[in-house]
Amino acid sequence: MENKIYSDGMISRLTQYMKCIVQLREMGKITVTSKEISAVTKVNSAEVRRDLIYFGVKGKRGVGFSINDLLNSFDKVLGCGVEKVHMVLTGAGNLGKAILNYKMLDKFGFKVEYVFDNNSKIIGSIISEHKILGISCIKETIKGKNIDIAILAVPSHSAQKVTDMLVGAGIKVIINYTSVPVKVPLHVNIQANDPIEKLLHTLYYLSHTGYAEYK
Repeated sequence: MENKIYSDGMISRLTQYMKCIVQLREMGKITVTSKEISAVTKVNSAEVRRDLIYFGVKGKRGVGFSINDLLNSFDKVLGCGVEKVHMVLTGAGNLGKAILNYKMLDKFGFKVEYVFDNNSKIIGSIISEHKILGISCIKETIKGKNIDIAILAVPSHSAQKVTDMLVGAGIKVIINYTSVPVKVPLHVNIQANDPIEKLLHTLYYLSHTGYAEYK
């Protein structure tokens, strides 16, 4: 199953299903029906059922689908496996701190490995168990470290400059939290909006193609 290449639409729906299912598991549920997933994601329940079966998970009449079976199947499709997906965060202001404290990242297997900022007052300090490094250290710190994803949470006026530094360090996917668009080469993918959905979506393409193929 993991060797199949799925459509953008199907992977987009899968990421919505995964968010819903992880939250249900956190609530203590062990099974879920297509109707329950439909109510949260707004995807038609018949389409939900077709997708889940296509992803290789069979439900039981009157019971629904096993949440663990679904998550195991989704992990294989997305290429999550058992390893953490390492990322970097640029910007340790209020937004950056909120991202570091966002527990759902860890629940989906994403780990912020390095945090960078240009504020001399906080460089070298520890925020949420992360040592803050200077922005100028991006390339020397992450080049060759097999880190493909970066979160951009810097002031808008610094967005393009920091983006250029991330691209130069080998970053392939940038989740843009700033209010301005940034320019990148064709081989780099820019994503905005919901971070979990975008991270899961880009993870699929990174795991199956080795680069950010879609725009």
